[in-house]
Formats: sequence, structure tokens, C-alpha cells
Amino acid sequence: MNECKFRFLLCITLTILWVILGRGQLIQGKVTDSNGKLITGKILIKKNLNTQILSEYILVGKGDFSYTLKNSYTDSGLVLEVTSVGYKSHFELIAPSELENLTDFNFILSKEKIEILDEVVVEGKRPYLIKKDTITFDVEAYKDGTENSVEDLLKNLPGIEVDNNSGIVKYRGRSIETVTIEGDNLFDYNYSIGTKNIGVDLVKEIEAIENYSENKLLKGIEHSDKVILNLRLKENKSDITGSTDFGAGVFTDSKNPSVDVNLNLLGINKTYKSFAITSYNNIGENSSPFNYYDNTYTLEQLKDQDYFGASIIPEYKPLQVTESNLSNINSQVFGNFNGIFDITDKLNTKINLYYLSDKIDSNQFIASSFIANDEEFRTFDNSFNQKKPKQYRGDIELKFDISKSSLLNYNVSFRDETVITNRTIFSNQDNDFNSILKSKSQFLKQDVQYTKRISEKNAVQLSLLNAFDDFNEEVTISPSIYNSNQFNQDNQNNNAKKLTTFFKSTFLGKTKSADNYSFSFGFNLNNETFRSNLINLNTEQQEEINVSSNNLKFVKNDIFAEGRYNWQVGKFTFSPKSSLRYLCQKLENNITPLDSDNFVFQPALSIIFKIDRTSIINLSSGLNQNMQLIQNLFSNPILIDNRILKSNIPDITLQKNQSYGLSFSKNDLYNQLELSFGSDYIKSKGNYFTNSEISETSIRTTNFFLSENTENLNLYLKFSKLLSFLKTNVKTTSNYSIFNFKNIVNNSNLTDSKSTILSNSLFLKTAFAFPINFENKTTFLYQRNRGQSLFENKSMRNNLKLIYKSSKYLFGSVTCNYFIPNIMDSTNTYSFLDATISFSPENKDWEVSMSGINLLNEDFFVNRDINDVSANMVQVNLLSRYYIINFTHSF
Repeated sequence: MNECKFRFLLCITLTILWVILGRGQLIQGKVTDSNGKLITGKILIKKNLNTQILSEYILVGKGDFSYTLKNSYTDSGLVLEVTSVGYKSHFELIAPSELENLTDFNFILSKEKIEILDEVVVEGKRPYLIKKDTITFDVEAYKDGTENSVEDLLKNLPGIEVDNNSGIVKYRGRSIETVTIEGDNLFDYNYSIGTKNIGVDLVKEIEAIENYSENKLLKGIEHSDKVILNLRLKENKSDITGSTDFGAGVFTDSKNPSVDVNLNLLGINKTYKSFAITSYNNIGENSSPFNYYDNTYTLEQLKDQDYFGASIIPEYKPLQVTESNLSNINSQVFGNFNGIFDITDKLNTKINLYYLSDKIDSNQFIASSFIANDEEFRTFDNSFNQKKPKQYRGDIELKFDISKSSLLNYNVSFRDETVITNRTIFSNQDNDFNSILKSKSQFLKQDVQYTKRISEKNAVQLSLLNAFDDFNEEVTISPSIYNSNQFNQDNQNNNAKKLTTFFKSTFLGKTKSADNYSFSFGFNLNNETFRSNLINLNTEQQEEINVSSNNLKFVKNDIFAEGRYNWQVGKFTFSPKSSLRYLCQKLENNITPLDSDNFVFQPALSIIFKIDRTSIINLSSGLNQNMQLIQNLFSNPILIDNRILKSNIPDITLQKNQSYGLSFSKNDLYNQLELSFGSDYIKSKGNYFTNSEISETSIRTTNFFLSENTENLNLYLKFSKLLSFLKTNVKTTSNYSIFNFKNIVNNSNLTDSKSTILSNSLFLKTAFAFPINFENKTTFLYQRNRGQSLFENKSMRNNLKLIYKSSKYLFGSVTCNYFIPNIMDSTNTYSFLDATISFSPENKDWEVSMSGINLLNEDFFVNRDINDVSANMVQVNLLSRYYIINFTHSF
């Protein structure tokens, strides 16, 4: 048989097979109601009843349809779901043996009064489901084999960002409220416990839910701007599951072993949900939601900051270096239990218990160059630090369903936190110093909330909150910075107490046109006291002198009435909001008492224009006035450390703020495109400014209030796109900020200062079909300060990660971080190299891996910073190179 005949017969054979196989795959027929009326609708084609992912779909126009299936269902069969607005859905199951006999269908749908949900289903390499305000991501579609925890997976999901330091998750630029498990809020704001420690293999789907209302009685009434993530677990993951991880290795420059031990348990059944973790490590990892090693605030700290007592002496926090956190030379023990229990049908409780103990060691060298009044000088401090935080905490929530329309919530939280920091400081001052800073906080917060659903469209909510914080801090410095010949020690003692009582009554409603509104009134009572004493001591001769003291009582009360309306007109959503407040302030201090009464009107407006399903324009504006903080109201000096004394000229004048924002955002999941850009502008009138008297041995700062303006303009751009033809995901982020302010140095005139910051980053991640892929992020930072003098700095970072995956069982990666702190000084560069290889056999519940961290054994990292008064160099020591072998067992 020659080649020509062979090709001809092959074509004939393939054609016959196509006809035979395709003949049974024709679907045609009619869709009618019970009266025989033709109906317009959809026919959704799935492989089984247990999936929400579509294989194909048919649009039914005027009741008739005819469609040839594009996919083969000879192995699984198929399910036809016939839907139409106002009718009950009809399901038809087709077995594989029946596929060849498919001819005509006559679907008859019955009427049903249902609420129609807008939904779009897209199937592809990254399937997802959009249903009203919820996007459901299929976990398997977004895994690339490198993930261990839920947090690792979240970084792969479109529209989601994860802060590596704080663990805060953002969705479409907004911080999420929490991460729930099967709809239950197990972690509250401390959700990073779950995202960092729950294994990704337990999770089937992740839901991103906008306009979220945790209170079930307010759903459909409340206009919420809250966003949460919800974890849907795999069907067979119930009762008790968990994992244990044991890692051990060596530090090359230390006799101490490197250790990383972790045990977590997840328990779920009909009456309870729980998650518990206990861990220990000395390799710089943080399993807790609390942050003691850098200046990043957790989401809970941001939410509760108005209830805490005044902290004047800042805690020591080492400079953050690389995502592997090499500057966190720690020894951390952390334990946590979270549980939700159904006590009765109407009563359930949630319990969150925490324990943390850590020891963070650091050697930090700070050198500063000052230029003031045509005088230039330099200072340095070389400090050896050991910080020991310890925290006990318990949270309890009770929910009582009084009736189907009434709900009572009670929350109580107690925290006991102690931090002890020992420092040995060698400096350019006359003496070397030993310093001990002790801080202790005892915090209690209680919150009672009653909700009554009056009707389908109206509800009332009453809230009462009481919070009390007793915060003490004491710093001891020896020898004395005042007169080391006579005194061998300085003691600074501060005590701050804050009592807050807040009440709010809210009426919520929804109109026939689906507009939302709310009206509230209430009061906020704040009573603060602050006492401080600075004493010079001669411990040998039992002699002491009281150098400085403060005794303040600050009362801030306000009564308010506020309203909000959410009005939808076509593609526009108008959300005006306003409040009328009566503010009363009274300060009793060492000098002259101050008091003020003010009526304040605070309007705000948000306008959203929905261009299409994926694109919106948002315009916002607002005016508000803020009362002062007690941190700015003490008048006599407080000793901060071996150099700094801080004081204020008290003033309780309100600060007036204007804010404006304009943004565009597009989130097109189908084309895997994200784009957002916009600007924010904030203008504040009335601010505390700082007069700094700087010498080679001391810095004395005095804060004072002036009715001057400060301005902050921020421009930003974010773009993300999957380039399918290159199998590469591209992300770029740009921020440009201008900050105009005023300052005084060494009693100079009030000087106009301007700070400019430009940040650009480019991220690439490939998904090639062959074993090696990579991800790379390059960040460029430009800083320019102009005030008393001009400073500029340009820096660059590049993070390259090579990923090797030869099979389902073997995975490896090599990460290289390259830093140039100052581009003008190319000799000062840093390279950090990490590597990991892991083996996970098929159908086994264990995995083994080996890692090498800081393989180039960089000892120190140097960062340069500029501001209006100085140019600073900060050098911090790093974890030495270590190797560790981890064994993980899941059960």
C-alpha cells in the first residue's frame, strides 16, 4: 500500500469514527411550562451532581434548542440542569450507556417564587465561580506544588495580596476582616494563625465574600463594606485531622542546634469546630499573630488602638531583612486554642486562648550624620539587645438566639503582656550604658450587642462596649546620663490608665428599590490618666533626686448622631454619610488646666460608577476633626533612652482633616487581568510639630501645636496579567508619594520640608510545562527629602526564585535575594541564598525536606535612611547559616 492510499484510508476511517461517536451527542428539544408555553432559559451541562463547575452550557431561546456536545462523557455520563427565571430548576441524569441514544427532550418547568442570583461560571485552567458577592476559587486549579499552608496558596489567587510580615490579607486592595472555616468565624482578626498553619491539602475551595455581614439578622439589610475569606474543606476532612512537623539541624557558627517543631489539630463535627497549635522554633519563624520583631502593626492592633493606654517609650524592634526574616534571632514558644461549641440549639460559645514566650537577640549599630544651623556632626550607638516578650490571653464569645428575630452577643477579652528588653550600648558619649526597659499591660474589653429584626426590611441594634488598659513602662539606665560622677543610675517610670465606655443605637433599613440606610446615636466616654517620674539614683549612698514628673488627667467625651444612605441609580451608587458630634475635652496637668467644647459636623460622600461587570470608578471625599492624644500633652521631660528626652507644649485644639480620593479598578477573572490606579489626597490643619535640639551626646525634642497645614498626596498603579502565550504572570506596582510638612531643628525658624518617595516593583512568575520555572521580583526605591538640607537615596532589591518540580513527589527551590542599599555605592551590596528540597511519596501521609538558609553566610545587613534632620545608617546582625531537616506527618 503506497503512502497516498494510506492517507486516504486513514481520513475515511477517522471521518467514520467521528460520525459514529458524534451522532449520539446531539441534544435538541423544547423547554416549556406546565401550560405548554415556550420558555427562554439555560441548560447547564456538568459531569456530576456534586460539582459546581460547568463543562458546557446551552442558551435556550424561545423554548427551542439544538446543540452538539463538544466534550466526551463516555466515562462519567452527564447531568443536564435546566434553569429559567421564575421557575424551579429541573435535573436530568444521563448514564454513559445512554449517550448514544440521545435524541429529543421535552423539559417542563414548574413555577417557583425564588430570589434570582446573578452568577457567571468560567471553566479553564483556573476555574472559579462568581455568585453575586462571592467568588469561589477551586484550590486544585491554583496550586503549583510549592504550597504548604493556606497562606502560600492565597498568594497565587487573583486579587489577593498577603503581607509577609504582618500576615494581613487584602482582597482587591481592602483588608479582609477574617478567615472563616465552613462559615464560622473561628479566629476573628487573628486569622493569620489559620492561614499560616492550616495545611493546603485540607482545603477544597476558598471563597472571597464581599459585603459580608456576620450577624445573620442583618443580612439583606446592612450595607457592609467588609470582606472575608471562607475555607471550604474537603468532604472527607472531618472529626480530628492535623499534622506534626519536626525539624532539626545545625547553625554553622554556633553549637546550638536549629529547631523547628510544630503540632496542629483541626477538629470539626456537627457540634463544634476547633483549631489548636503548639510550636517552638529558633530559626526566625513566627507562628503567632503577634509581632514583636519589627514595626509592622497587626490588624487587631489597628482595630483596638483607641482603647490602649499611652506608650511613650518605644519598644526595640530590629530591622526586617528578607522574607525569611534573618534578623529575627529568636527562641519562640507559642500555643493557641480556638473553639466554637454549640451548647444548646440557641446558645453557642467561642473560646480563643493564647500563650507566647520569646527571646529575640540582636546587635544593632546606628550611625547618624546631622546638619543643623550650618553645623555638621556625627553620632553612633552600638547596642547588644535581648528582648523577652511574654503574653497570656483569653477571649470568650457567647451567642444567644433569643428568638428567630432576636440575637444577643457578649464578648470578653483579657490580655496580660510583659516585655523586658536588656541593652548594652557603646556610643560616642562619655560613657557606655546598660539599659533595662520593662513594660507591662493588663487589658480587659467587654462588648454586649443586641439585634432585633423588626421586619423583612428593618432592624435595630444596640451596642455597649467597655475597655480598660493599665499600662506601665520603666526604663533604667546606668550610669546616669545627667551626672555620672554623682549618680550611677536613671529611673524613668510611666503609668497610663485608660477607661473607655462606648454606646451606640442603630436603626437599619432597606427600601423597596434595594437602597440601604442607617441612623445612629450614642456616646463615647474616655477617661485617661498619665503619671511619670524621672529619678537620678546613687544606689550605693541611697541618694536620689526627682528630676522631672508629670501628672495628667485627660477626659474626652463625645455625643454623636450619624446617618448613612446607600442610593443606587442605574450604574451609579451614591453613599452620603454625615455625623454631628458634641466634643468635650478637659485636661488637668502640672501647669494650666485646659478645656474645650465643640460642635462638629463631619460629612462624607462616596460615588461609585459601575462601568461593567468588571470595572468601577470610585470617588470619595470627607471632612473630620480629631481630638488630641495624651502622648502629646505631658509638659515635663521623659527619658526615652540613653540619648533622647521628650516633652510637649500641651494644646487640645482639634485637628481638621480633609480627604479626597479618585480611583479606577478592573478585575477581569475571565481574561485574568487586574488593573487599578488612582490618587489620595489628605490635608490636615493643626498639627503637632517637633523642635529637636540635637548635639553629639543628646537629643531633646519638644512637640508643639500650630495651626499650620500638612499635605500628603499619593498616586498608585497596580497591574496584573496572565500572558497565556508566554505561560507567565506579570505584576507591576508603582507608588508615588509627596509629603509637605514643617519642622524645627536646634531652634531654627519653622522650615518648609518636602519628602518624596517613589517605589516601583515588577513581578514575573512562569508556569511552563517543563520541570523548571521561576519567579522574580525587582523593586526600585527613590527617596528625596528637602528641608534644612537636601538628601537623596536610591536603592534596589531583586528576589529570584528557581522552582524545580520533576514529579508529583519531588520538589526543590533556590532563592536568591540581592540588595543594593545605595545605588551610588555599588561596593555595598548583599546577596542571600536559600535552598529547599522536599520529597512527598504518593498515597503517603508524610513528607521529608531539607533546607539551607543564608547559605552565603552574610553576617550583617546595612540599611540607609534619610529624613529632614539626619542621614542614618543602621546595621543589624543576622541569623548565621543553618541547615535543617524537616519531617512532616499528616493524620
